[in-house]
Amino acid sequence: MKRVVAAIVGVVLVGLAAGLVLQIEIGRGLFGVWSFTKSVKVTSPGQDRGYYYRFKASLVYKGEPLDFDIVVGCNVRITTYKDNDRTVEVGVAPMAFGLKMKDGHGVVIRPPQACKGETTENGRVPQNLLPLVVSYEDAEAPWSGIAYASEDAYASPLSELKFFGASIGKATFEEWQEWRRTEAPKNFITYELLGINPKNMWDPPHWKLGYRVMASGCLGASWIKLPDAARDLARQFWPADKPVYWFPSWEMRRALWSIAVDPKSPVLFEGNRFLDYLQDLDSASGPQGLPRRQPGAVIFFNRYVAGDVYPARIDRSVNRMRADGELPSEIKAKPEPPRINAETRPELRGFAYCDDTVFKVEEVPGGFYGTPVFLSEINGKSINEQLQSWREGSQLDFERDEFVVLPRRYQIGNIFGGL
Repeated sequence: MKRVVAAIVGVVLVGLAAGLVLQIEIGRGLFGVWSFTKSVKVTSPGQDRGYYYRFKASLVYKGEPLDFDIVVGCNVRITTYKDNDRTVEVGVAPMAFGLKMKDGHGVVIRPPQACKGETTENGRVPQNLLPLVVSYEDAEAPWSGIAYASEDAYASPLSELKFFGASIGKATFEEWQEWRRTEAPKNFITYELLGINPKNMWDPPHWKLGYRVMASGCLGASWIKLPDAARDLARQFWPADKPVYWFPSWEMRRALWSIAVDPKSPVLFEGNRFLDYLQDLDSASGPQGLPRRQPGAVIFFNRYVAGDVYPARIDRSVNRMRADGELPSEIKAKPEPPRINAETRPELRGFAYCDDTVFKVEEVPGGFYGTPVFLSEINGKSINEQLQSWREGSQLDFERDEFVVLPRRYQIGNIFGGL
């Protein structure tokens, strides 16, 4: 479970009191995920407690249409054909779906969760729904990827994809069964590729020389312009040497909270409540879609907004290790724990970097698994060396007296999902 600083915990609690039921990530750093094989069947209809919906997304990849039509099952019982035919129940299946392109690239989409009857037709699914999409250069070796974390990514000159909308409609158990028989086998994602032990969910795979896993964890950060009242506070607490990037003191956080969260009419950040930027994007049961620049894009949490999203990269990852089990010398020379650097080049706006795994791998040399999302650097400049530890890191950073910066994590898959 991610450790968050007290100020952010307080903000989340306020959100809960306001009726924002944020879902807490418990998949990372625990035991792995539900254990299934690629070939599955559902128990008899009489035992089925599932709910089913059809998710469609229309994209274009390098000028060619790329349409996803996925029937998703919620709370479904799945029986494996291996491992003594164990029957288990999962929250969502498929939790992610990836297609291999003609050029060998892979495009993965994570269906937004809509397990309580939300559809486009009944108005409970926004017309501007935005799913998480990740592009991998090699579908057979997806050790690094690029996530399209906001609508800005599709407008970038670096984008290989265009997005033309998504919808959710009702589906039946029979449609889900048929989809699993005819379409599910096209998914290039496997449990082994994700780094999941397909035989026993309580026994994570063990690292060995040359081991690689699909990059299922993606990192970024959001820049939000400070309103005048918050800028006044920033100037009061800005360190004397006026660093470009800095961590706020506890006094600064409390003062910010007192104007941005506590009042009945808090100061607005680019026209939105500060709370609405603090969503948990890597929630365990699956996101309800990605927030956009303007509110109204996320299922149920219709006030969520994204800010200006830029990618961030972690330097220590199982996929960064050399064949001999060592990290490159330039990474080993850096201070531990793992460092996360965000980049703010204009053409990168809207993207997130996918380099890490959200699933546990045992005995990784260095023991750097389960890194919290604390930025260490921005554009190669250190924020504050004294606060770079998992006990003291901050999920709230500042750029001069102009912007507040919020780290983001996006993920493909979780312990409650199946393929």
